[in-house]
Amino acid sequence: MAKDLSRVQTVVIAMMENRSFDHILGYLGLPDSGHPLAARIEGIQHAQTYYAHDTYQPWAITSPSLTPDPPHERENIDMQINSILGPMHGFAQSYSNSSPAADAGRVMEYCNNAYLYSTDFLARNFAICDNWFACLPASTLPNRLMAMSGYALVDHTPSGYFQIAQDLFHNNPDDLVYDWLRSRGVSWRVYLGGYSFFFMQMPRLLNLYQGDVQFQNLFRPIDRLIDDFRNDDLPQVVFIEPLYQDDYRRGTAAASDDHPPASLYGGQRHLKIVYDALVAGDAWNNLVAFITYDEHGSFFDHVRPPAIATAPPPQALYSNGFSTLGVRVPAIVVSPFVQPASLCEQLLDHTSILKFLGEKFNGGKYNDLVDNRTVQSASVALDDNLLANGATAPPPSIDD
Repeated sequence: MAKDLSRVQTVVIAMMENRSFDHILGYLGLPDSGHPLAARIEGIQHAQTYYAHDTYQPWAITSPSLTPDPPHERENIDMQINSILGPMHGFAQSYSNSSPAADAGRVMEYCNNAYLYSTDFLARNFAICDNWFACLPASTLPNRLMAMSGYALVDHTPSGYFQIAQDLFHNNPDDLVYDWLRSRGVSWRVYLGGYSFFFMQMPRLLNLYQGDVQFQNLFRPIDRLIDDFRNDDLPQVVFIEPLYQDDYRRGTAAASDDHPPASLYGGQRHLKIVYDALVAGDAWNNLVAFITYDEHGSFFDHVRPPAIATAPPPQALYSNGFSTLGVRVPAIVVSPFVQPASLCEQLLDHTSILKFLGEKFNGGKYNDLVDNRTVQSASVALDDNLLANGATAPPPSIDD
């Protein structure tokens, strides 16, 4: 049965980079984590058993950054998922093969709240999703294409992708989520944590951005985010992007996207800004925010991806489709419409957000590619009673 989303007035989408569920949120399943649903969370307590006989076993994180960046293209992920040692046993070997001098065990590390002050706060006060997967067992660009349109014309991320001027959408009227929203009269805006938004290198979107530089109706710096929420100067859908590690405009500025070798601390500062904005004004009372990661970045996860196939779309630059989803990634739903410290165990991937948009703005339909994927809408994380009656408690303070 479809959710009644009539109380939802603002949808916020924030996607980070390259971390797995076990690596970021798995510690909440440990008996001493203090999370009230620790025993149900599919996390480190199960991963420790799963990898008990491996050379490299899950262990507590030793540093907020990791150099070199683990490989996370399609062929690397295939080794990780389908290792000769068994499903999901190939993470350390994959890292060792690409970087022989690196400590292969670093990709088997799991975080804790000492490294994740913002994430830990959000996880304990809102809803975590422990069955949310990347759309494809592939790298950043294919997964972000899926998240923004429901299909991907490439199955690899080219080197220097922030500088590649290539149109990777068919340019049908509804291809990109921005187009889909505009064609239905739904307002949107992107807030930039750095100097670029992810698809700025694509000619059509670069032109859209350049035409908006003076007006800042569609694209604004993240410095305006908190004031815009406080003053209710908001569209219906808000996209918030971090400062990307791979952004060639970054210079010496510290990235905030969590993409190695970026420090986790930059991402925690970014997520605090996001939450401070969400609760700055009256928009909070009618808001749903989705915070997730595009793909796992080759950090370990013990849950085998479901066998959900994705065929190459017409005009794709690859011919071999995918037989499974990608690896599990962290996902948190922040809203007055979720129960505190709750757990969503339904099967989700990034197209679940597109399904949510279709549910909210188009009578339950997004497009055939998205609608036919056998994952749930992200609305399953919302509580029916809270949607029906509204929330009365004020939002918790991240600074307490």
